[in-house]
Amino acid sequence: MNRSGWLVNLLFIAGIFVVFFVSATYRERDEDVLWSRFVGKTGRDIAYDLALLDDGIVIVGWTSSQRIPYDQNVMMVKLSKNGKLLWNKELGSTGTEGANCVERTHDDGFIVAAISSSDDDEIPAQFGGQDVWLLKYDAQGNLLWKRCYGSEAYESVLDLVEDEGYLFVGYTTRMGNEDVWMVKVDENGKIVWEGSLGSDGWDSAIAVDKATDGYYVVGLTRPAEINSVNGFADMWVLKVSKSGEPVWQKRIGGNDWDQASDVLTTADGGCLVLGTSWSEEMSFFGRADFVLVKLDASGEIEFQRAYGGEQDDIAQKIIRIQDGYLLVGTTWSDTVNGVKRQGGSDYLVLKIDENGEVVWVKCLGALLDDVAYAVFSDGESYYLAGVSYSRSFALRSRSHGEGDALVLRVKLK
Repeated sequence: MNRSGWLVNLLFIAGIFVVFFVSATYRERDEDVLWSRFVGKTGRDIAYDLALLDDGIVIVGWTSSQRIPYDQNVMMVKLSKNGKLLWNKELGSTGTEGANCVERTHDDGFIVAAISSSDDDEIPAQFGGQDVWLLKYDAQGNLLWKRCYGSEAYESVLDLVEDEGYLFVGYTTRMGNEDVWMVKVDENGKIVWEGSLGSDGWDSAIAVDKATDGYYVVGLTRPAEINSVNGFADMWVLKVSKSGEPVWQKRIGGNDWDQASDVLTTADGGCLVLGTSWSEEMSFFGRADFVLVKLDASGEIEFQRAYGGEQDDIAQKIIRIQDGYLLVGTTWSDTVNGVKRQGGSDYLVLKIDENGEVVWVKCLGALLDDVAYAVFSDGESYYLAGVSYSRSFALRSRSHGEGDALVLRVKLK
């Protein structure tokens, strides 16, 4: 599960923001790793997403310290492509604020989607409960505009995409249980349309991608009554029109917990859906496996693949590269396709071909848990971001808190 609360409960504690950056070559462990970078302070710091700009990368997530319990802030950091600190920002004070996603924009700037349940002056929950904020920046990190979205209930944002404005997705509780929530805004953040979809249970959108004639939205659906036939949760794939009207939907799952974490539109108009399955019918290697499902433009399954080891392997992201795809997540398995895990858990990267067959596998980690959430490629290398609970990562890297955001740049082979 992931930042939505399905996989990891984020229990943060916050205070004064001091960021430490220590780089390392990491060649003691893996010659393909060009550099590693810790971002953190005395509490817990997690990078949930990153965006590649012309002169560097922007990493966003959540930050805290040990002084005030249950207090988290938005973390934004820009690094050069060589890992040098260019700037860092923190938004928030008391209460809960956090950034879940960032997207490069057509004007070479970027947009950040965050949540807030506090009365902070910078990004307060203006409507009630928990609200969503969009914050638009130029490439230098100057704020151009910000807008708040929500209701008296509880809303969250988990992904966004640029498309003649922006579409962000997540969930809302304004109808009772959680429902899929989609909001399309123009380039200045003004709402164009807003919609929600749900069952009698609990539903959430976790990722979105543009299609030629609309959008693919994926996440999970949980029935109100759980039984051995329907399982605890299923992957939920939605095709919606440009105006947000449902075109088709598909549930994919077995007798346990299954959820989609990312979606990527393919050249034939269909999509690749990446997720994690604990169901016996879909998980073939261990307790939980990566699952990749190829759907055509009508929602029919063309192929389905599972990847993993003998323990838990949790999928997060899929990206396209020149000759295939990269799948990224976290492994607790001793080995995956013969590649050994380094520590408690490792960043797991799989390269697959167009048919979903494995080309190579890489495990990147240190002594304790390292959990990956985001990936982006520039064609020659790829950047990974997540959180590390290891006290060091290679000989010259050190962690400064309970858990630090960890960014890696790795040679693409």
